[in-house]
Amino acid sequence: MTKKDNLIRAKILKGLEIVHKKLIQSKKDRKLDLVVSDNGKIVHIHPMDL
Repeated sequence: MTKKDNLIRAKILKGLEIVHKKLIQSKKDRKLDLVVSDNGKIVHIHPMDL
């Protein structure tokens, strides 16, 4: 990986962290479960537990 690739990767990861925080906050505000897949099994997570 080049230095430019590392910079792009860091920006993408930072963006994903921001989106993750916004998604959890949105789910908390609307009092909705977060639905994720865990090894092919669907799991409902209450956002207050995160």
